[in-house]
Amino acid sequence: MLLVLLFYICACSADEEADYSLAVDSLGELIPLERSYYGNLSAFADKMEAKLSTIRRALSKMRPVLEAAEDKQERFVGNPLHAYSLLRHQHHDWPNWLDFVEESVGAEEIKHFRSLELLLPSRADIADAAFGLKQIRDMYGQTERDMAIGLLDGQQHNVQLTAMDCWSLGKHYFHLKSFVQASVWLGLAADRYNVSEEDIYAVQGFHRVELWQLQAGSLMRQSRNDDALAVIIGALEKLPFDMRLLSLRSRLENRWLVRPRLDYEEDPLPAVTDVQRGCRGEYPWKSRLHCRFSWRPSFYARLKVEEVLLDPYIVLYHDVVSGKEMELLKDYGRTNLTHDSLRSGLSAKHCALPESLPLVQSLHQRLWDMTGLSLNGSESWLITNYGIGGFLGLHKDYFDEIEEELQGDNRLFTIQIFLSNVSQGGYTVFPNLEVAVKPQAGTALVFYNLLDSLVGDTRTRHFGCPVIDGDKWIATKFLSAKEQTLRRRGQ
Repeated sequence: MLLVLLFYICACSADEEADYSLAVDSLGELIPLERSYYGNLSAFADKMEAKLSTIRRALSKMRPVLEAAEDKQERFVGNPLHAYSLLRHQHHDWPNWLDFVEESVGAEEIKHFRSLELLLPSRADIADAAFGLKQIRDMYGQTERDMAIGLLDGQQHNVQLTAMDCWSLGKHYFHLKSFVQASVWLGLAADRYNVSEEDIYAVQGFHRVELWQLQAGSLMRQSRNDDALAVIIGALEKLPFDMRLLSLRSRLENRWLVRPRLDYEEDPLPAVTDVQRGCRGEYPWKSRLHCRFSWRPSFYARLKVEEVLLDPYIVLYHDVVSGKEMELLKDYGRTNLTHDSLRSGLSAKHCALPESLPLVQSLHQRLWDMTGLSLNGSESWLITNYGIGGFLGLHKDYFDEIEEELQGDNRLFTIQIFLSNVSQGGYTVFPNLEVAVKPQAGTALVFYNLLDSLVGDTRTRHFGCPVIDGDKWIATKFLSAKEQTLRRRGQ
């Protein structure tokens, strides 16, 4: 395990970030890292008898979560709340533990801590994870309180956010000047604050007074001064002699440093969009499933075909790739996934698949035999793995203006193969057509992008819904319009 972690260190430079939040596969790397940190801290605790009580109680809180993660690793990191808590824990907690234990005793453990520090999630990872949770909240109509207790789109998950998780989200939104969301998350943090854990909280830099101050500040910035005063009065009932709270109460009561009161009203929830309806499974059912035989000189098989729509043509081919082939495709992705920072509206990692791979050639022949579509002369396959709340914004696959490298060509068809099942969310939806396709491992989604005139069909604009729970992998191929035309002329 240590050799694996050292390999990751060597593979990363100080200027590179792992982008853990953008792919569930990357999140999986945090489990062995968590195990290494846990073991190191445990060894250090054995040498630090004076600090044993505080450290041991911290370990007892970490242990069940870690064991649950190791028992069902993909399931654990596939859950956005578990994943956010893990990211926040590693990004914030471990550096603070380092400061706590960095003394002359335990020099070996300290050295090991430092050697792994480069692998810890960054501030950008935390921001990406918070953004993913926001996508789930907005798309599926969640409340912050529902998310904090693990209730996601009507399904109860065996996870809840801790006081520190809610505190982290509250600070995140406060710094973004999203004070309504900040005040809700900070209120949830206050509700979950456990006084018996204050010594552990102190190691993490989490203090009640700072929480109350920030909660009151977020309310004041909404001109909810009476609510802010109520928070401080409630805090003074617990810490009646704290000078910081007494000073803030005085300012609120005397209206010092408080902006003039404005009429405040929370923005009403916006109307549900067609995209949201699709992601929530509210479209009417449209498809017909049937089997047909396909025959070519090299191919004869019974195909399981589901015609979703005839105009524009959208069809599902089931059981296109085997479980072994899906694992091979994902294995290639695991070692090559990167994040395209220039592509907006994508919360995922992807990589191109070389056309020279034997599996790719076999897949091309199989899809040609099944669909009659040539996959030659087209863009490379793209392997994509989604992260916390991973989504792909509303977009079209065709080009309005043909890009130079395509040499006048355009994308006539899209083939999207689902390489995994997804427990919740992750649908591909066509809002203009009220069509939603659920990820099903081994199934290929095929659809036209162009009209008969080879002009882009705006009805085919589609959206990749945020993943709520699960590990979503897809392989995507855009088929050349020129290649299909040349094939037909040559027949």
